[in-house]
Amino acid sequence: MKNINFSKLFTRSSKEFALFPLDKAGWPEEWGTVYYKDYPRMPKVSFSQDEKPRADLFSLIEERKSQRNFSKEPITLRELSHLLYYSAGVIATPDGYYKRAHPSGGGRYPIETYLIVNRDTELKNGLYHYNPKSHSLDVLWEHDFIREEMDALIVAGDGWAKEAPFLIIMTATFWRSQNKYGERGLRFALLEAGHIGQNFLLAGTALGLRLCPTGGTLDYGVEKLLDIDGQTEGVVYAIAVGK
Repeated sequence: MKNINFSKLFTRSSKEFALFPLDKAGWPEEWGTVYYKDYPRMPKVSFSQDEKPRADLFSLIEERKSQRNFSKEPITLRELSHLLYYSAGVIATPDGYYKRAHPSGGGRYPIETYLIVNRDTELKNGLYHYNPKSHSLDVLWEHDFIREEMDALIVAGDGWAKEAPFLIIMTATFWRSQNKYGERGLRFALLEAGHIGQNFLLAGTALGLRLCPTGGTLDYGVEKLLDIDGQTEGVVYAIAVGK
């Protein structure tokens, strides 16, 4: 069997837009529906939003750098609240309008955000899911991860990521974009993950945190931990966070 160049296949198959009527009156109802993944039976960690931090955007861009060394200084719930809200949250604007902290192709919002908490935060160690609608965390599993478990999530060469206080894991629920845009929806999901990732890096810099993206996720292990199938919802981005 001939080797298949999947990057070329993806490039070709995602060039075209799925055709749909420009008049929104002809759109399926789900195209105007914003979906939120929720875990209604799981315990919650709710955040309060105090006075927002102030920072100069251009200075943050100059200061931002990938940092792989993390101290044992704990990350507070306040810092975590601001980091999530201004990166992946539903933001209240001064005129009373609500929007996401990031752009999304067609407003489909395919990205979900999880936290793998390993040490040195005011959260208990374990696995969490961020709900942007309620600005809260779903507590999926309180658990102290041992080294062998972290080894199943991150490649050996990115050992520094295993030592981070926590990992941000972004997944894409691909059908949210693809049911409107076809194969091109996959591009939009990946672009959105990049938008959110940069938000995390700049917001984290403003909060005095150390962050570094990693491409070293062992996706099958991470997806097993998150209890997702890797196809309808799959891992697309990871960031290590500490102080």
